[in-house]
Amino acid sequence: MNQLAPDLFSGRRYNDLVQLGRSKLPRLAPAWTDHNVHDPGITLMELLAWVAEAQIYSLSRSRRDERTAYAALMGILPNGARPARGLIWPDHNDTNAPSITVGQSFVIEPDGGVHAINSTAPTYRAAMRIRWIPARIRTLVTRLADGTSVDHKGPNQRGGPAFRPFGDLVRRNDVLRMDLEATGQWPLFPQGPLDDARLLIGVRTDEPAAAPPAGGSLLEVVLTAGAQRLALPIVEDTTAGFLRTGTLALDLTGLELDVAALTLEFRAPHGLDMPPRIVRIEPNVIPITQDLRVAREVHVAEGIPDFGFDLDSPGLEFEPGSDPVTVEVADDGVLTSWTRCERLSDFGRIDCVYELDPVAARITFGNGINGRMPPAGADIYVSYVVCEGAGGNMARNRKWVVPGVAGAFGVNPDAVTGGEDPSSWLEQRREARENLTQAHALISKADIEDAARALPLVKVARTWMEPAQPGDRVTGTTRLIAMQARDGADDPSLVPETPRWLAAIRRVLAPRMALGVRLSVSGPAYVGFTLRANIEAEGRRDPAKVKETVLAELRRRLTLVSNEPGAPERPFGLSVTRRDITSWIHALEDVRRVASLQIVLADGTAADEVAVPRHGLPRIDLGNSAIDVVRPAGGTR
Repeated sequence: MNQLAPDLFSGRRYNDLVQLGRSKLPRLAPAWTDHNVHDPGITLMELLAWVAEAQIYSLSRSRRDERTAYAALMGILPNGARPARGLIWPDHNDTNAPSITVGQSFVIEPDGGVHAINSTAPTYRAAMRIRWIPARIRTLVTRLADGTSVDHKGPNQRGGPAFRPFGDLVRRNDVLRMDLEATGQWPLFPQGPLDDARLLIGVRTDEPAAAPPAGGSLLEVVLTAGAQRLALPIVEDTTAGFLRTGTLALDLTGLELDVAALTLEFRAPHGLDMPPRIVRIEPNVIPITQDLRVAREVHVAEGIPDFGFDLDSPGLEFEPGSDPVTVEVADDGVLTSWTRCERLSDFGRIDCVYELDPVAARITFGNGINGRMPPAGADIYVSYVVCEGAGGNMARNRKWVVPGVAGAFGVNPDAVTGGEDPSSWLEQRREARENLTQAHALISKADIEDAARALPLVKVARTWMEPAQPGDRVTGTTRLIAMQARDGADDPSLVPETPRWLAAIRRVLAPRMALGVRLSVSGPAYVGFTLRANIEAEGRRDPAKVKETVLAELRRRLTLVSNEPGAPERPFGLSVTRRDITSWIHALEDVRRVASLQIVLADGTAADEVAVPRHGLPRIDLGNSAIDVVRPAGGTR
């Protein structure tokens, strides 16, 4: 319990509060001259002082359960220790790795001890039963709906640069095709029907791993093996549709696959909020978690009122709102499940309930009046999960040992993270303060813009609140312009702000808007154009290098979304003229003069100005622009 009573309540009694309020009256209300007890204003001040004293007293001496109740009003619930999680990838640089030396499929059980080499503590385990197969990627190709194909095998083996598995726009017929072949002389799978062990496909992106999202996967997986072609159920997708680092767990139960090669096709039939970017994808990736499942720990009831005991293993793991333990009592050969309650005093003598103190990891039963007493000598079975919290976090690039595999199994290119110790009142108070400052209603323009840029996965890089239009005050509409992050220096050929991407932003922000305010999220109005220019370089200058300088200056001047913090970006609603572009180029040190320059709009017409609306931006297509740089007339090399 936080010892605030001596400091908080001392010097803040009723008389102190009345005197403090009366001393401020001459400055705050000079016209108020009667400060005697018969004045109604003094009576009101005394009433407020009495209420404030009562609130300070209760706040100073609140019990732990009262603090928990106050925190629950803000949506803050206590949690136990949280386990560290990570991914072990095949190590292609190790000639003794199982991906090279092992030629037969085997199963990795979740109860086996996984640990880093030269370190047996802490101990991790596989997150599920995993079917390991002796396979390597033969081809990895994206086939887009327009018929084009993109080969990703090289970048995938090197671990970069990142590639888009479904192209710039995620459409139903965009497919990522992965062909697997056996590394040895045996088939990929054992003979006969397969059991419930999962085939794991690991995905590494530039987004860190996180808890699996609710609602299932947004992807579909089709397996082709010989004459068989069937859809594989996705048991778990921690990648959120290839958007973050994680795994896809595929169900092969009951299948007979006596083949040495197979094909997996991945697609997003209903689209994604934004195109994924993958750094590495391959099979046989093992998700690990640092926790231990204690199954049916036995305690013997003593048959006394308020009987209780401590759990044998420390580090109780549970999430807010979940039941950390399962309690079963064997009474006359019948096994009965007992229910956790907040207070035994709320129940009767025949109710099979118990109290749990998650901090002390102690279970307490009733006294026969408030809650039933377990019979003397009855066996009590307790099942729960423990972990080492923050002690389970591990640095990246460690080699790991897996049961059943000789030597090192693989490495973790990303750190094993997520381990947290049980929350105390300090963490709950910190979370409450963060909620007050960050999770509040979105009122100002800065609130809305900052909240949009802080959204995970959708990668909002630039925001702007559009000034109110006629009629917006009547409808209560607030308009947000959002722009997606760019991969490179040049703007993509296709507009990245798709309707689905914009709807995803609004879906998250709309519940946080003030009552009566309608949020509209849209992309900027792009006005595309190209250039046709003839430029004369200074003497003794390489025209190719001068052209690179010109292109770099145009990119800088017409940057819509900058990848560098603080770099200038083109303001909304600012048009660009032929005179502007000519002056930018002519001001360069290596340029003698601009012989000719023409602006060509998207419809093919020539113009002296790229006019944009107030929520618009000029979008130059440098790839299709014709910019020629020549040597000066009569110049020498």
